[in-house]
Amino acid sequence: MRDTHRFMDYLDVKDDLLPKLIESFKEFSSLRHIRFNCSNRFEGRYPAIRIQCPVGFVPDVIAIEFPHRHESFIVRFAEQETTIQGLENLAMHLRVILTMGLAHWQPT
Repeated sequence: MRDTHRFMDYLDVKDDLLPKLIESFKEFSSLRHIRFNCSNRFEGRYPAIRIQCPVGFVPDVIAIEFPHRHESFIVRFAEQETTIQGLENLAMHLRVILTMGLAHWQPT
């Protein structure tokens, strides 16, 4: 990630944006037995954070890719791909995805 000069963006997403975003949903914070698992993925076009969603959640996987352009992100889920510019826009886009997923999710 340092070679592509995206390491700081990666840290902002991993350490700040994702925890705050997931914590902001009362549905997730009130259910202590569910978990979003994040892992690094370095194969493919660009380095990415892969988010495994809870069982029964749609989408089941969300990937945030870090192309070479500063503060540009590619979000992939359910065979869709969206290019986003800026951390604020990324947060809004992920909020929409999670809100749509919550609308159809029944925790086990």
